[in-house]
Amino acid sequence: MSETEPLPGFVMYKWGIAMNLVRCVGVALYAGLVFPTGAVGAESPNYPDKPIRLVLPYPPGGNTDILARTVGPRLTEAWGKTVVVDPRGGGNGIIATEIAANAAPDGYTVFIGSTREMSVIPVLTPKISYNVERDFAPVTQGTITPILLAVHPSFPAKTMKDLIDYAKANPGVLSYATPGVGTSMHLSGELLNMLAGLKTVHVAYKGGGPATLAVMGGQEVKFGYLGMGPAIPHVKAGRLRPLAITISTRSALLPDVPTMMEAGYKDFDTSIWFAFFVPARTPKSIIARLNAELVRILKSKETNDFLLSTGVEVAPGTPAELARTVREDAARYGKIIKAADIQAE
Repeated sequence: MSETEPLPGFVMYKWGIAMNLVRCVGVALYAGLVFPTGAVGAESPNYPDKPIRLVLPYPPGGNTDILARTVGPRLTEAWGKTVVVDPRGGGNGIIATEIAANAAPDGYTVFIGSTREMSVIPVLTPKISYNVERDFAPVTQGTITPILLAVHPSFPAKTMKDLIDYAKANPGVLSYATPGVGTSMHLSGELLNMLAGLKTVHVAYKGGGPATLAVMGGQEVKFGYLGMGPAIPHVKAGRLRPLAITISTRSALLPDVPTMMEAGYKDFDTSIWFAFFVPARTPKSIIARLNAELVRILKSKETNDFLLSTGVEVAPGTPAELARTVREDAARYGKIIKAADIQAE
């Protein structure tokens, strides 16, 4: 699933319970809350002693929203303080990221960012006002989802080798679908072109849903880099043929589908992650408490099973691990963006 695409209808009902819980404990208070701004950096001895805001970079319905509305009620239950979900869609996620970067560093504003806002956009759009390392402190990774390379069932390729052989024999003929320019799916396609010496043509659609439908149609494009959420039902129904996933190990979502690394492309990992950050200068003790509670929630069987049903896998860790992931992905994607001369739209 793309960083921006809402989840399909087949899973929407599964997170309705979480949404209703949030409404019960938080939405009634939302309009009257005044959130602090400025570089406070002061630690409350009784943290948390007031509502916590989860700032999201996209509108309701996508992966960040579902993650927030899954974790939010459980934080409220554990700490007895309202957790308010605050989606700030627009500007490819830049608007919300800037809001979070400028919030008070007191632990009461938590940002759920993805690969796109934290590792890709800073490279693709260098004139943005925020700087990830300067303005944010990592808390924990939340979830991860691989990208699925799938073809139309009528296409002769049954394996990645078949696809590569066909593309090499027909340079410039094959087109691949993605949810848009600069998405992890687009960068995956350009990475394969680079590693395998291919000349496949990128076709950008307006979201993961349209990209998935385009591959299923099999006319303009024969294959695509797709989000797991939208694609899985069509894979199971035989309307898409999966060839590989872009993650280092096989996914519990489609355990029979090999990885790109198994296909012979070492270090081909362009999976999409969603993670928790706070403004820089937030006290370390607060970050440690947030990390411990979020990791506990994410590792619970209830949370794991629910999020897996929406097309993502839980992947909590330490702040240091998240910081390393952000840096390594920025370096990896920066090389692809430069080599493929990808320009922001």
